[in-house]
Amino acid sequence: MSQCHYKHLLAPIKIGNMVLKNRFVSSNALPHFLQGPEPYPTEPVIHHMTSCARNGAAVVTFADWTNVKQRTSFNEDGRRFPMFSLDSDPSVENYICQLADQVHYYNSRISLAIMPFSAPDPEYDVCDVPAVNMSDITSGNFRDKNHGDYMMGIMIRGGKAAKQLSHEQIREIIEAQAQRIKKYQTYGFDLCTLHFAYRATLFSRFISPRTNHRTDEYGGSIEHRARFLLELCARIKQLCGTDFPIEVQITAQEEGGTTLDETIQLAKMAEGLIDIFQFRADTANLNHPTGYNSELHKYSTLDDCAAVKASGTKILCEPIGGYQDLDDAEDIIASGKADLIGAARAFFVDPDYDQKAKEGRNEDVLPCIRCNKCHVPSLTGNWLSICSVNPEIGIAHKLDKLTRPVVRKKKVAVIGGGPAGMRAALFCSERGHSVTLYEASDKLGGQLKLMDYPTFKWPLRNYREYLIRQLLKTDVTIKLNTKATSGMLETKRYDAIILALGAEPKVPPIPGAERCWNLFTVFGNEEKLGRRCVVIGGSESGTEAGLYLAENGHDTTVLTRGAILAPEATPIHYRETIQEFYEALPNFHAICQVNTTRIEEDYVEYSDQSGKVSRIECDSVVALGGMNPLQEQAMALYGIAEETYMIGDCFEVGDIHTCNRGAYFASHQI
Repeated sequence: MSQCHYKHLLAPIKIGNMVLKNRFVSSNALPHFLQGPEPYPTEPVIHHMTSCARNGAAVVTFADWTNVKQRTSFNEDGRRFPMFSLDSDPSVENYICQLADQVHYYNSRISLAIMPFSAPDPEYDVCDVPAVNMSDITSGNFRDKNHGDYMMGIMIRGGKAAKQLSHEQIREIIEAQAQRIKKYQTYGFDLCTLHFAYRATLFSRFISPRTNHRTDEYGGSIEHRARFLLELCARIKQLCGTDFPIEVQITAQEEGGTTLDETIQLAKMAEGLIDIFQFRADTANLNHPTGYNSELHKYSTLDDCAAVKASGTKILCEPIGGYQDLDDAEDIIASGKADLIGAARAFFVDPDYDQKAKEGRNEDVLPCIRCNKCHVPSLTGNWLSICSVNPEIGIAHKLDKLTRPVVRKKKVAVIGGGPAGMRAALFCSERGHSVTLYEASDKLGGQLKLMDYPTFKWPLRNYREYLIRQLLKTDVTIKLNTKATSGMLETKRYDAIILALGAEPKVPPIPGAERCWNLFTVFGNEEKLGRRCVVIGGSESGTEAGLYLAENGHDTTVLTRGAILAPEATPIHYRETIQEFYEALPNFHAICQVNTTRIEEDYVEYSDQSGKVSRIECDSVVALGGMNPLQEQAMALYGIAEETYMIGDCFEVGDIHTCNRGAYFASHQI
């Protein structure tokens, strides 16, 4: 009999009389654009939630989105959330019941996440809140610490002031929320999850002294600030039964707010009412870790979780935020630092996560690159749910209609060893084809080779090493230092060719730009650049180049025509972490909304929107003009094989997501 590799992580655990099949909890993290205006969970949503159960989650968390007013909100992301009309159409309950039933099919439990951002009457909040200028919020210039903690409520209110909730209103909110949870219990839901973390919801604004300035029995000490939470939990237990578990998402300690000692005190007060504490970070950005605010094998919530658990509490403790590494998760459970592991992206990224856990194959787990595109890729469209590294996300429910079954084993050549080429070779190999991968340089990786240098790009380094490691486990023949030519390919008589030649940097149309460093040459050569550097181009790539130089001690200024840096970066919880990162670097500077007009050896000239011309003295210049897809070179190789596909940047300059989607669809047509 084979031994279980993760015997602690995969061991069952009891919550009262309820058994969980393992220690994994899939948190509230539904990709926002899986369905349209249907007032019930459609097949894409049900399929996604069920997939989390099939992929190993002992608990799958489902959010109750019933705020129909959100359809007219100014929030472009929130306007497109799935909204369910339970109150106006009882037949919607049919689909909710089907969802719970399908999650149960995989012996998983389903939890209802409740997270109201504002009171039923938006004129009220936990306590009095002054009005703010909404243009400051929407432009990203909102930095008022006194009001910023009320951000979500302020956004929903449109910047208007709020009055303090009365005791009667508080009781009404508690009753309404508890009754809603009871309703979901009748649909087959097994437990509930209450959002009391990082001051994001009405609930959480009661707990934090940064947002709760009340002077009555609902404000002041932790005993009083926790009164709302404990009264809500008591009413839920009264309605749903003492065996109905309650999970509470909580921030254990805040800067200038709740302390760890207070959270330990809360744990003692809440025994018998709260069954699970899910520990979240102090801010939403930290709780959605990126390469800019996290490190490999380090977790921002683990120490707090371990401290509360060590206090002797009977409440189960569950950290969350970047937990995907199976070895780390096993060690955390085995060492007694936590009882459960909360995750979201782990279940999105690798559709075989559970199987790899059972087989002890941590090195084969497809790593999340922490781009946060699964949350929302853009606030201007396309309105699609995606994962950069799992091309099935968003279309998994209809793959049988989009891909072709393999009819016969074919001989396939993949030209280019970048992210698109490597993934295409892997997909083709998985489908049983005989694959040869040609790479003109001496190393695989393409543009991912540049990720060796900036500290904040470690998730992409991880991903590149994963691809190489997986390729070496297959029968794919890898030809390095080999530039594929039409003559060579013709002699090999391939059935199919996948072209992934990539792109090359463009020289921007600025006098003197031809003498400058570019995106491909600056990384790894920072010692050759002078102390004072100018980077021309404020795209995400230009911003990263500037940050890399600043990290290495250069006094760096980025010039951009845009209003902000990295405007194309994922807008929620990702671009914000880029901004937090560069704001912490005193030698990183940016000048926005300017046009660079001339580059000389010791200065750069630019003009602002009024036409005023200025100069920056510098020692070195990095000039970015975008990328030029190698389309002509790729098209020259058409007609050699029966089937030819162009993918990645040589087809159209994109990102890791477009590379993976192209690789997936090309390989699944062969």
